[in-house]
Amino acid sequence: MRKNDHQFMGRFFILLIFFVAGLHSVVRAANDNFPFGGRQAGMGNAAVSLYDFWGISHNQAGMARQQNPGAGFYFENRFLAREMSLGAGAFLMPAASGVLGLSLSYFGYSRYNESKIGIAYARSFSDRLSAGIQLNYLYTSIGEGYGSAGNFAVEMGVIYEILPDLHVGTHIFNPTKARISSDEGYVDEYIPTILRFGFSYTFSERVLLSLETEKDIERDPVFKAGLEYQLADGFYVRAGVGTNPTSNAFGFGLHTGRFRIDLSSSFHHVLGYSPQASFLVDF
Repeated sequence: MRKNDHQFMGRFFILLIFFVAGLHSVVRAANDNFPFGGRQAGMGNAAVSLYDFWGISHNQAGMARQQNPGAGFYFENRFLAREMSLGAGAFLMPAASGVLGLSLSYFGYSRYNESKIGIAYARSFSDRLSAGIQLNYLYTSIGEGYGSAGNFAVEMGVIYEILPDLHVGTHIFNPTKARISSDEGYVDEYIPTILRFGFSYTFSERVLLSLETEKDIERDPVFKAGLEYQLADGFYVRAGVGTNPTSNAFGFGLHTGRFRIDLSSSFHHVLGYSPQASFLVDF
């Protein structure tokens, strides 16, 4: 392939990524708050009211009950396209007055990518109330000499136990409406402000139902529902649905001792499957 052909293909992929990112039914905006966690993905990411290690991605208040130091890794291959892969990692450390967390995620490939580094803190204020906050640095890079830029954004959330086994959670990402822009003008994107609100109810030791609505202030709301069933000790099956766009999710998890492996996949009715996997260890 000649040099001009390489340049053409590079620009084509960049334009394609921008086109996909602009589709209302696929990705709401550049520098979106990409969620991660295999358990949550299998439940359609209806997870704003759940206490879990991956609360560092969905609602930092969910970190508050982490009892041991832990590390986790996550990978998602969106629509089976290498250029739209998402990788993430996180580490949680309980402290005397709460739980500290560090997370890193990377979306895209060499010619277009978005990364996010977050430092989080969560604590329980009573048996019923927990809250968390996270400071992020978001960075966008466009290849072929188009440049890069970054900016800070904050997110925070609360989980409250209304009744035994019934929790309500709320979370806001980027309440200050921060933007990312470069001096050259090649990168000029708003960081979305996203509100999430939902409930979860544990019917028994084996069945958990989670309902959630998510609203980007510049887009239509998204409604999500997720179900988790413990089929046997340490083995879970999960399913989830979502709207705007219509999506389905399914997955399973194996939890044994200090280790957790969660595998899942979501399905977009036009673009196809997006497999996900996460691995977690408690020290």
